[in-house]
Amino acid sequence: MPKPRIVLFDIGSTLWSSPAEDPGALEYCYGRGRDILVEALGDAPSMDELIHAVEGYFADWEEVWRRDATAVTQEPTTDFVARALKQLGLTPAPAVLAAFTDAILETSVYTAKVEPPEPGMPEALAGLRELGLRLGCVSNAFMGAKVLHSIMEERGLGQHLEMTISSCDFGWRKPHPSIYEAAVATMGAENDEVIFVGDRVEQDVVGPAKLGMRSVLTLQYRQEDPESSAVKPDAVIAHLSELPEVARRMLG
Repeated sequence: MPKPRIVLFDIGSTLWSSPAEDPGALEYCYGRGRDILVEALGDAPSMDELIHAVEGYFADWEEVWRRDATAVTQEPTTDFVARALKQLGLTPAPAVLAAFTDAILETSVYTAKVEPPEPGMPEALAGLRELGLRLGCVSNAFMGAKVLHSIMEERGLGQHLEMTISSCDFGWRKPHPSIYEAAVATMGAENDEVIFVGDRVEQDVVGPAKLGMRSVLTLQYRQEDPESSAVKPDAVIAHLSELPEVARRMLG
């Protein structure tokens, strides 16, 4: 098997903990979103009503996807937001809907700003680059690639990542093969030159393995049992700081 040249990461529960949104971040971003609605429509539900409707709708879909790994299509996030707002009797024009969606999706960026630093994370990515490996991300998310990269910048990791593909931009979610293949093509590599790192067995181990990639399961933020699948990861780590040594062995 060729030596690895690329490491592709999941983001949520892999490169950061994906914590509950910071209350101040929710207030600020949904406040901006409500102002957009008020300016366009003349009035809008309270900020708490907007948060409950939209964040609740997102959570419902996250649960659908968590339970069914075969549900691999994803509409643009504005479609989800439109349906959530319709529950409140709102049908904003496309430009207003897009502006509102952009405003509320910044919530995770502001949450990333106030979350405490996570020791060893930037150093781990720097260590991989010192081994000559190039790094990118493939994420199932409601946030587009630009927002995801902003989160990584706030966590001190963005400088090490060359590209990000998000399912909400791409239209397919992991473990559909096309989202991995698009990332590999963007990085100019072959499947068997890739190490895929993530926290979910089906999306981050089985899916990549079917395409001939190596895989590493991280238990840092979530603990899925690798023995639950017939396809086993090439390595299991408890913290990202262990990854450079794993990669060094694979290179060796």
